[in-house]
Amino acid sequence: MLTPSLTTEWWLLPVLFSVGVGAGFINVLAGAGSMLTLPILIFVGLDPITANGTNRIGILLENFTAARTFYHHNLVDLKKGVKLALWTLPGAILGAIAGVRIGNFWFQRIMVIVLAFSTVSLFFSTKATEKSERSDGVVSPWLYPTMLGLGFYGGFMQLGIGFLFIFALRHLLTKNIAQVNAYKTLIVALYTLPTILIFAWMGQVHWRLGLVIAIGGMIGARLATGLTMSRRGELWVKVMMAIIILLMAAKLWG
Repeated sequence: MLTPSLTTEWWLLPVLFSVGVGAGFINVLAGAGSMLTLPILIFVGLDPITANGTNRIGILLENFTAARTFYHHNLVDLKKGVKLALWTLPGAILGAIAGVRIGNFWFQRIMVIVLAFSTVSLFFSTKATEKSERSDGVVSPWLYPTMLGLGFYGGFMQLGIGFLFIFALRHLLTKNIAQVNAYKTLIVALYTLPTILIFAWMGQVHWRLGLVIAIGGMIGARLATGLTMSRRGELWVKVMMAIIILLMAAKLWG
């Protein structure tokens, strides 16, 4: 594991903090924040698996921040949210173990492929969640096994998991997008805690860099819960994200 020096590389602090603010904001709205933070952590010197573990610090804190705000606005049933999160835990633990053992080369290759697909999904994820044949308020029997599968992927990589949760919860739980985001942030926060412990136990977490991003992420998450973006503003954010992410993916593949 490489360990960038925060004393000699002074520019890491503001860069990682700024990326954290943007990622926290985006994570709450769509769940794509790791598409920025994970490649950045690799670029500043962490190996891919350590970057994957370090990235969980920000994910944990910013999702707890957002979930707390959503809860105070009565957008989430805490009992139901915890139950859904418990279904993700076995998958998340197995996914984290797989994420540690897969090796840096193959993890980075998989990550680049996921980045490319996730970039495309930025422009289709909203449309994909607009239609559902299920009556609102009727829980689908597929909801809980779906949580188990999403938990495994979230434990393994986390990239783009927000899109998958939005799609699943919108089709299987509720059509209310505010409630979908509320449940998403609570579930992700709860299953991320054991995954951090696994990565940390294996020595794959850089706490200083992770905390810098996490502080920015909490600020971004807090801003996102109280702000509704215009469609034009959202489009420009997605276009800029797509350009940045594809450039990072190309660099990582090479």
